[in-house]
Amino acid sequence: MLNEIWVKIVLTTVGFITTGLLGYLIGKLKEYRNNDKTQSEALKCLLRSAITSKYYVYSELKSIPLYEKENLNYMYEQYKAMGGNSYISNIMIEINSLPIKK
Repeated sequence: MLNEIWVKIVLTTVGFITTGLLGYLIGKLKEYRNNDKTQSEALKCLLRSAITSKYYVYSELKSIPLYEKENLNYMYEQYKAMGGNSYISNIMIEINSLPIKK
């Protein structure tokens, strides 16, 4: 009889601890996902800004070095892969139509 009470106490305590630990871990996972999303949005913003800045420079010069064109296309691919979908597509069409600077 006394052993049954102790077994119930131990099982109940283990259940409470397990539930609490699981709740804590789920909370941390949600926090990590929210933080990851914030970092992703910040990175998209930086890529958008870099592409736009380079666009204004090279559209003014009316030509672009090959390495810059390749770099901008790579940045654009990463931007699109992250879900970027603003005016950058139109900018990239214009960048890719610029002649290569020799």
